[in-house]
Amino acid sequence: MNISDKSLLTPPEAAKLLHVAPTTIRHWAQIGRLPFITTPGGHRRFDKNDILFLMSQPNSSTKNTFSILIIEDDKEFADMLTQFLQSLFPQTKIKMAYSPFDAGELLHTFKPDLVMLDLMMAGINGFSICHRIKSAPSTANIIVIAMTGLLTDDNVKRIVELGAKTCFGKPLDFTLLQKTIEGFIEQKRPSI
Repeated sequence: MNISDKSLLTPPEAAKLLHVAPTTIRHWAQIGRLPFITTPGGHRRFDKNDILFLMSQPNSSTKNTFSILIIEDDKEFADMLTQFLQSLFPQTKIKMAYSPFDAGELLHTFKPDLVMLDLMMAGINGFSICHRIKSAPSTANIIVIAMTGLLTDDNVKRIVELGAKTCFGKPLDFTLLQKTIEGFIEQKRPSI
């Protein structure tokens, strides 16, 4: 059986089709640029259709694949934040999690590039969620921006030590938030 007959490809097979190194394929999978499934043995496999889709995209389109997960138990605030971000970044995929359970599921199925994380939620705090994100190999590369109505030096120090890039006070400084996210989108854009 040759590669053209298979629908699921190994990292070396995907790399051969895309003319890149297998390590590049693994990196793209890790940052969410290339979807994959995991076999029962823990190996990544790539759908040939996803490879073909990636091949058909111009290099500049990678900017449009940036994704944001908002973890916030205040539905009204989360909806407002989503509308603001969608107006600024219309090509960005945005999802919301109103509970820790939804957040856990979306972290692994949606695979966001950036998490906007409320620190003070009913039933759980954002510190523990940030710790889980940053300590798990499958989510450690996700950028975390914390948000809190209780912006203290201790809270900022603690969340940054847990791996968040920054912490914004509520109400949010939307100009600063926009510049911060634009910087992360620019960093994500690969140089290929």
